[in-house]
Amino acid sequence: MAVELISVSEQDEAIFALWEGGKGLRAIAREMGISRMEVEQALDRGLPVLSQVTQARAYKRHLFFMEDLETEFYAIAKRDKSIEAAHLCARLNERVCAMNGWSSMSIRMDPLATQTAQQPSRYEKITAAIERIARRNNGSGSALADDQNRVNSERLSTSSDRERNTDAT
Repeated sequence: MAVELISVSEQDEAIFALWEGGKGLRAIAREMGISRMEVEQALDRGLPVLSQVTQARAYKRHLFFMEDLETEFYAIAKRDKSIEAAHLCARLNERVCAMNGWSSMSIRMDPLATQTAQQPSRYEKITAAIERIARRNNGSGSALADDQNRVNSERLSTSSDRERNTDAT
């Protein structure tokens, strides 16, 4: 039984074609009569090297294809009033937005920043405090004494409420 010798490049191409067709590494190794590691090495030689440059190029190419398809299906949806084309256009748009990092989560406002923006400024707080004192004072000069009496009466009512609650139980 004569074994036909295949050159490395032809063997690599045959392995790549089998892998591209959907066969697993073990099945290819068994069919070709080589080890699984040799199959992996042949695939590595057949596939492009992954570096930042090649990944960026592949990303840009894929993004271009997605945007191009989105444009075409948008035109079809508008022209034919096609629900299917509009749905596909929306799905492509979602994918393009996801690839660009645009999502509803990244666009939403920060709740803490929103709450901080809604709170009055320091100037407004000081002005409001002065106006409160002026309204209570009404020119009698006893605004600070009134505030102190109010604080003391709140403390007394709180302590008597506690005593009442403990007596009832």
